[in-house]
Parts: sequence; C-alpha cells; structure tokens
Amino acid sequence: MCLPKRVGGLAIQSVATALGNILCFNFGLMFGITPAHMSLYESEQNTPLNKATDPAGTAWLTGYLFLSAAIGAFCSGSLALRIGPKSVLLCSGLLQITGWACIHFGYDIVHIYASRLFAGVASGAAFVVLPIFINEIAESREKAARLTFTIELWRTLGILMGFVLGFYVPYHLVNVVGCAVSFVFTMTFPFVQESPHFYLRRNNLASLEKSLRWYRGIRDIDDRDKPEYLSELAEFQAELGSRGKNVGSTPLSHGYIIRLTFVSFLLTVCAKLSGVFVELNYAADFLGRTGYSTETNYVILASAQCAGALLARLLGPRLPRKLLLCISSLLAAVAVMALALFKVYGQFWLLGSWADCYLPIILLAFQLAFVSFGLYPLAAVVSSEVLPTKLHDLLYSVASAVSWLLLFGMIEAFNAVKATIAPALVLYLWVFAGASIFVGVISIPLLPETRNRRPSAVQRDLGYVDDGGVAKGPAATNGHISTHI
Repeated sequence: MCLPKRVGGLAIQSVATALGNILCFNFGLMFGITPAHMSLYESEQNTPLNKATDPAGTAWLTGYLFLSAAIGAFCSGSLALRIGPKSVLLCSGLLQITGWACIHFGYDIVHIYASRLFAGVASGAAFVVLPIFINEIAESREKAARLTFTIELWRTLGILMGFVLGFYVPYHLVNVVGCAVSFVFTMTFPFVQESPHFYLRRNNLASLEKSLRWYRGIRDIDDRDKPEYLSELAEFQAELGSRGKNVGSTPLSHGYIIRLTFVSFLLTVCAKLSGVFVELNYAADFLGRTGYSTETNYVILASAQCAGALLARLLGPRLPRKLLLCISSLLAAVAVMALALFKVYGQFWLLGSWADCYLPIILLAFQLAFVSFGLYPLAAVVSSEVLPTKLHDLLYSVASAVSWLLLFGMIEAFNAVKATIAPALVLYLWVFAGASIFVGVISIPLLPETRNRRPSAVQRDLGYVDDGGVAKGPAATNGHISTHI
C-alpha cells in the first residue's frame, strides 16, 4: 500500500486497524440480520429458499454462528503465532466472503447454515487476532488501548446495521452489502504489512525493519534517523540478540502469572456472559409486547450498544481501567436486576401504564450500553496489558473459545428452558447480572491498575517484586509484557 510521506505512524496504524475492524463489523452484520431473516425463512409466501423452514430449523442459525466462532477462536491464537496475525485475518476475510456467497446463492436452509459456519469461524478468529495485531503494531500500550476500544464500536455498528438492513432492506440487497464489505477488506488488507513482532519471532531482522518503518510512517531515508524510531529498533535488536543467547527479558513470578491468568480468563468469559448476544437475539422474548414495534425495539437496543461503545472509544483510554471496569459492570448488573425484579413484581409497583410499557426497554438499553462502555472492550485491553505476550495470545484464544461455547449453549437452551421453566427469562437475566457483578467484585481486590504504568510497577504493587525489581519466590518465569506489542 503506497502512502504519502506526510502520513504519520498513528494514521497508518489506525488505517490498518480500521481494515481489520471490517471483520468485526461483518460479524455484527451477520448476527444482526438473523432475527429478521428467521421469520422470512419460516414464511410460506415470502421465503427466499426452495421451501419454508420450521422454527426449530431457524433456531440453529445463531447457534451455528457461535459454535463455529468457538472453533475459530480456539485455533486462531496459535495460528497467529505461527503464520502471523495478518495472515489469519486475511483467511478470515476469505471465509466471510464465502459465508455471504452461501446466503446470496443459497436455496436451502443447509446453505444458510453453511454461511453461519463460515462467518462464525472467521469472526471467532478475528475477535481474537485483531487485538493481538493491534498490540503488535502500536507504539505503546496506550495507543494500543485506544485502537482496541474501536473493536467494540465496529462490532456494535455492525449489529445496528444488520438490524436496519434485515428489517427494512430487501433480502437480496442485504447479501450484496455483506459481500461488498468483505470484498473491500480482501482487496485492501493484503497491502498492509505483517506486524514487526511476527518477524521478531521468525528472527528476520530485515523484514522486521521494513515492517517497523511502515507502521511508524518512515517514508524517507532521512526519517530513519528519528530518535523514536532508532530507540524502538534498538529494543527489537536487543530482544533478537537475547533470543540468540537464550536470555529472557522481564522476570515474572509464578504467583503473578497465575493470578493474572485467572483474572484475565474470568474477565473474558464473563464479558460475553453479560447477556449482550442472548438479549439481542431474543429481544422479542425479553420485551414481549412492551416498548415499540419489534423492529424498532431491536434498533433501539442496538443503538444503545453503539452509544456505549462510542463513549468507551472517547473516554475509555483516559479513564483508569480498574475504575471503568468496576463501575460499568456494576451499573450493567443494576439495570438487568431491576428488569428481572420488574418482570416478577412490576404489577405490584403501580408505576402506571407508561412505565409498564417502556421501562423494560429502557432498562435493557441501559444494560447493553454499560456493557459496551466498559466490560466488553476492557476484556481485550486489560489482559494484553498484564500478561506476557505469548501467554496472552494463547489464553485469550482459549478463553474466547470457552465463551463462545457457553453462549452457544445458552442460545440453544433458551427455547427449551422457556418452555419447561416458568420464570426462564428472569433466570437468564439473573445469570447476566451475576456475571457482571462477579467481574465488578473480582476487579477490586485482584485486578491491578495498568493504565500508564510499567509492568515492574504493577508487580511491585501486587507484592511480587521487591523494591529492587527482583521477582520474589523460588522461581521466575521469563516473559515480555506488551509495552510495544
């Protein structure tokens, strides 16, 4: 990709991140059109398939999306380390094109299932690898955090666009939009450079320097003497030299690794169990006849998500991670608990007909906004700031796979639970509230504050290193916490 000399490094990193975020947008688009198209596939008169499908058949659409996302997430972490994050993202783009093509040319429900399988694998991989890619191309952790917060914004925008297109745009045009978006990514992303850290792992210094110059906006030979560039290049060369001598970098104690691995895993899992996808997929069941029309309710909830994600992008990088995570998760829990209580005891509160009609959608919208404001995006940000790079990549991959599997189970069990257990919807709401409360509670004593702080300072505050920066305990684990990655 040929860029003008005046384009700075941050602008290049932003463009590369935006191209990668197209994959997250496409997942949201695929997820968003599902509720609208389910009724279309079941219609005898309007189905685009060769025959209408029963509700039991369409119920698997979202399930297959999440099940295949678990597969993509599980495989992508190790693949990113082996073939590079850029290559994994490119493969994800090709899978998404295949998924949209299955919808466009499909005439049987099996073809629609295939579309969700392809899109799910691609999206599961993208949500794991894109934060890795951002961490490896950014100049600092703070710039990486700002770019990572955009992932949530693109995901929520994709869901909103999916609802709008699914409910208000003809079926065949929706597929054209999805194919076009995937085509733009596939045609432009190959020109993006692989991350410098991939070449560091391959001991390829020449390609590392080329990639580093590209992401730092070094277009002229005279610019190669910039102190910032030379300093960063020297760090890479030192790291490469230490690898050749089998010398590790920052020593990390076992206690620190175990503690932060546990917290990061729970944070990633609970973020997805906070109810975002289940509530959006079954919004018609959670809201019933309250609010506005079914289509408008979906759009309002998706818009609330976007508002929370936009605030996260604007304010999140400036706020302490621990404070933002705690407040957003607890406020989300308060909103969903209020909704659960209203569904059980609302008729005794005598709040009036207006509250009976509109309070459920208001509470649900606030919960989705708070989750997108802090809990969901911070799952990717915090773990990358507290764990060694390779451990973070693999852990985030496994934790995301477990999360998607749990979501698959919740989605597929929803109708069965609703039919057999009377307060099933309230039961789900309490599960979402419990996941959010759990994150808020464990973040206070267990999660260190990482914003604008060096790894040594984080370890010292947790009591794992002494004042001289030496790891306590009988052994230490070598690792490299992402400062430039």
